[in-house]
Amino acid sequence: MRALPKPTKLTVRYLRSVTFRLAVFLFVAALFLWAPDWLDFTAGKPLTVPLVLLWLAVACSMLAQLNPKSALTAGCMKQYPNRFEPVANYSRQSLKEAVRQQNRGALKVAAVWLTGNLVFGILYWRRTIGVAELVLLCAFYYLSDLICVLFFCPFQTFLMGNRCCVNCRIFAWGSWMMATPMAFIPHWFSWSLVGLGLVVLVVWEVRFRRYPERFWFGSNKLLQCAHCQEQLCRYKFPRSPRFRG
Repeated sequence: MRALPKPTKLTVRYLRSVTFRLAVFLFVAALFLWAPDWLDFTAGKPLTVPLVLLWLAVACSMLAQLNPKSALTAGCMKQYPNRFEPVANYSRQSLKEAVRQQNRGALKVAAVWLTGNLVFGILYWRRTIGVAELVLLCAFYYLSDLICVLFFCPFQTFLMGNRCCVNCRIFAWGSWMMATPMAFIPHWFSWSLVGLGLVVLVVWEVRFRRYPERFWFGSNKLLQCAHCQEQLCRYKFPRSPRFRG
């Protein structure tokens, strides 16, 4: 079996990020088990330090995607012109077909995601679960966002069919997805995160419609395996061909 190449700097950076997010989730989970009142920002008391730190962590991860100079993967930053290297004489018709296929996958993801999370909203409105449970769910989504990038993505595998996260049509959707549980709680703490996530989503969608050539490997060289310098797929399941023994 041939030896794997050393992880790239970006891979190491993302592994550190997922470790940080895991620590955030475990901390929130511990509070949920032993001090759930600390997670209730609707109780009329000053926000606890853990809630402030969670808000900052989630908000900063969103804001980073709005900065074209962020050291994030091309999967997110391909929306910017500095991450676009055009393929010579690419087919406009093939691009249109790729966009249609990607949009179909995105609609499937939106339908599944909104339907699934509506269940949590109904449970909250019926008072079967409370604010603490939705905060825990938000922290779990915050962690899962990078798990999907590094290890396994059910949306990619079962709904989208994209070749890797660098080519993901809905990469920036992670922002509003991780804030989805907060949408059911009428409070500035929750709705500020939802609003910021929607800003990231709208910016992404506008750019996808205006510059679709930046988002497809058939028109953007930087999204092709031969030109990929990131190799975030090294730990991904299903295993990338370049890392098979």
